[in-house]
Amino acid sequence: MKLLIYTSIFILLNASNCSTPQDFKGIKFGEGGGFTGAVTTYEVKANGDIFKAEKKINTISKSEIKSIQNKLDKLSNESLKFNHPFNIYYFIETEKGNEKINIVWGNPAYPEASDIKELYNELQKTINP
Repeated sequence: MKLLIYTSIFILLNASNCSTPQDFKGIKFGEGGGFTGAVTTYEVKANGDIFKAEKKINTISKSEIKSIQNKLDKLSNESLKFNHPFNIYYFIETEKGNEKINIVWGNPAYPEASDIKELYNELQKTINP
């Protein structure tokens, strides 16, 4: 009987570690501006599907989603409110709890924090493996 209980607990704990983070609602990122003002947006859905202009371009694993979520969770409060666009700008949009997060940078007078750059670089790897 004890073996059954321990086995059940082990399975439940492992299953919970393999699931997609429940608070990950997806994330959009990209760049825009310049002469044409064109904006390129990518979206990572909670299930790992990645879209560009509503066309699926890739799928990432649950572990990659967790890595993105961990970097997102580690963003400082200052980074979550960073809004310094320029002629060419980069952005990350998501939700944290019930709050919409819009991070925008590109102005050389206001360099982005390393945690923002680290998250953006990880997101870029999902579209350029």
